[in-house]
This record gives sequence, C-alpha cells and structure tokens, in this order.
Amino acid sequence: MDEKKSTKQDFSKNRVKSSILKAQGKTFFFDVNVAEGDRKYLKITESRFMGEGKDHVRNSVVLFADNVDAFQNSLREISAYLR
Repeated sequence: MDEKKSTKQDFSKNRVKSSILKAQGKTFFFDVNVAEGDRKYLKITESRFMGEGKDHVRNSVVLFADNVDAFQNSLREISAYLR
C-alpha cells in the first residue's frame, strides 16, 4: 500500500501567540506567526458556522509588522463613527 505524504504545512510550529474572540455567532482568531526570514505577521480569521451539515466559512486577513501601525490608525479612525 502506498503512503501518501501530506502536503499540508504544520503552521502550529510557527505560531507565537493566539487569542480568540467569540461575538454574535462568529469566532475571530488572532494569531501571530513567523514567516520565512523570521518575519512576524498577524493573521485575523473570522469563522462562521453555516448550519447543520454545512462547513464553516472562514475569511482571513494577513498583516505584516510594517503594516500594523497604519491598520491600527485606520481602525481607530473608523471605529470612532460607531460610538
């Protein structure tokens, strides 16, 4: 019997820190990982359950360190309109 090697990469060994937020039927995962060249990045993943017998829908955004400040500034600016 032939053994097939998995082509999936084990990203857990590259994970530095994780946090989870559950809100209104969605789960948000905030993961800091390390890419090639020891570059850290933030991956924000939204996961939604679509119903019994259906898959979860996942959407992700990836931010490298050099984009985090601009992202935070834009988020602060636009969040002010929610208050």
